[in-house]
Amino acid sequence: MPEQPSRPQPRSARVSPREIRVPQQARSRRTRERTLEAAAACFEELGYDETTTAEIARRAGIAVGSVYDYFTDKRAILLEVLRDTVEAVANIVIQGLDAGERQRDGDPIELVRSLVHHVFHARRVNPGMQRILWERFFKDPEFRAATIAIEDRVQGAIVSTLTELKAADRLRIDDVTTAAYVIQLSIEWVSSRLILGEEGVETDNAAEAAADMVCRFLFSDYM
Repeated sequence: MPEQPSRPQPRSARVSPREIRVPQQARSRRTRERTLEAAAACFEELGYDETTTAEIARRAGIAVGSVYDYFTDKRAILLEVLRDTVEAVANIVIQGLDAGERQRDGDPIELVRSLVHHVFHARRVNPGMQRILWERFFKDPEFRAATIAIEDRVQGAIVSTLTELKAADRLRIDDVTTAAYVIQLSIEWVSSRLILGEEGVETDNAAEAAADMVCRFLFSDYM
C-alpha cells in the first residue's frame, strides 16, 4: 500500500484531566450529564459566543457554582460536548459504509454513491455544533483535533473499502490511500460549506454531483 500522505498528527479531542472531573456518586453523575445536555442545547441554539455558564446552569436547573464543580469554563464543556458530536458524525459514515458493503451485491458504484450520501447526511447531525467546530478550527488546536478525528476515522474506512475494490480489479486508480484522502476532504469540504449556510445549492443535488464526481474519478466504466 502506498505511503500515507503527510498530514498533521491529531491530538486527542478530549479535554485534559485538569479541566473535567468525573463524579463517582450517581446523583453527581446525573447532574453532570444534565449540565452537558443543557450545554449542548445552548450551543446548538445560541452558538458558542452567546452561550454563558449562567444560561447553561439555568437550563440544567442547577446553580452556576455547580457547573464549576465539574468544568473549569464553557470551553471545557464545549470540548466535552464536541466529542460526542465527532463520534456521532464518524459513526454514521462508517456504519453506512459497512451496511453498503453487506448489501452492494457486487456493485461498487452503488457502494461509493452510498458513501458520499452518508457523508452529507452526517453533516445534519447537530449542525449548530458542527458550525462551532468549523468556526474555531483555526483558533484552537483542540477544536482542530476534533475535526481531524472525524477525518481520520472516515478516511480509514474509505481506504479499507477502496483496497478491497482494488484487489477485485474494479478501480482505475492505483494509489488508494491518496485517493481516499482526496475523496474524503473534497466531500467533507462541500458538505461542511452547506451546513455553514451556503445559499443557492440544494444539499441533495450537491450530494448527487459529488457522487458523480467521485465515481468518474474511481471507475473507468462509469457513465
